[in-house]
Amino acid sequence: MIRVLLFFIFLILFSCKEKTIYDLTFLDLSGKAVRISSKGKKLLLYVWSGTCIGHTEDLKVLNSEYEKLTKDYHVVSVAVFMTPEGVKEFVQKVKIKPRFPILADPKGNLTEIEKLIFLPATLIFTPEGKLLNNYPRLPLQRLMSFVESDDLGFCYYKSLDSLFNFASWHTCRESEI
Repeated sequence: MIRVLLFFIFLILFSCKEKTIYDLTFLDLSGKAVRISSKGKKLLLYVWSGTCIGHTEDLKVLNSEYEKLTKDYHVVSVAVFMTPEGVKEFVQKVKIKPRFPILADPKGNLTEIEKLIFLPATLIFTPEGKLLNNYPRLPLQRLMSFVESDDLGFCYYKSLDSLFNFASWHTCRESEI
């Protein structure tokens, strides 16, 4: 009897896993239920709604900088409290041909795992689904990693990925210059 009780306690404890962004279901623009995958990179999740201010400009910037951002991030956009049809109408209206996936979250499932302090917002998650940062709008300069070199030919990667703009520097090999 004690073994059975211990088994059930063990089962309950290990089955109560905290939900992550990768556990949530969204809708693609055809209405199909999908989940975001980590792809082994940090996730840049741009969250917006049709009623928030600034999202049109941010989506255009996200679209133009997509290639650069995908070096460090898996880039996905989620329109909260919007249907796939509403998202398609909006994208057509503002003449954006997104190079990144845009998902609809008509019921606001995202709020199950994260409070949306800002809208639009950029949420950065680890590949495991832990929230790293929650920024208002699209802080492009904070998200981009860039290389600077000095006169001696040394180069440094400066990562501006923190809310407080702390920079972490390390030297790179000559082949990276």
